Amino acid sequence: MFGKGSSGMDTLVGLGGEFKGDLNVKGTVRIDGKIEGNISASDSVIIGENAVVKGDLHAKNIIIGGKVTGDVIAASKLEILNTGELYGDIRTPRLVINEGVIFEGTCEMERAIQETQAKK
Repeated sequence: MFGKGSSGMDTLVGLGGEFKGDLNVKGTVRIDGKIEGNISASDSVIIGENAVVKGDLHAKNIIIGGKVTGDVIAASKLEILNTGELYGDIRTPRLVINEGVIFEGTCEMERAIQETQAKK
């Protein structure tokens, strides 16, 4: 279901692992445990189907298979798998939401992201 990103798996929080605090990764991070804090990666963030994350996600590509409570910014693509739950707002140019997903929040697509980045 989940494959390695183009640069391989750089960081892993395994099943049963718990982490509190912000996590910043160069490359790809996969979460299968519990995280309380924001997650940022230069390549991809992969949230496994047993994972529980309370915090914002920011990366080029994001795949959600578990439960996320927080806002999500995917610069390239966000995919929420059928086991995924997202309670928060989305900003991404490309969005895939599979059947069975729970999503409560709002979504802004590419135009809004480009306008916001131009203002910075």
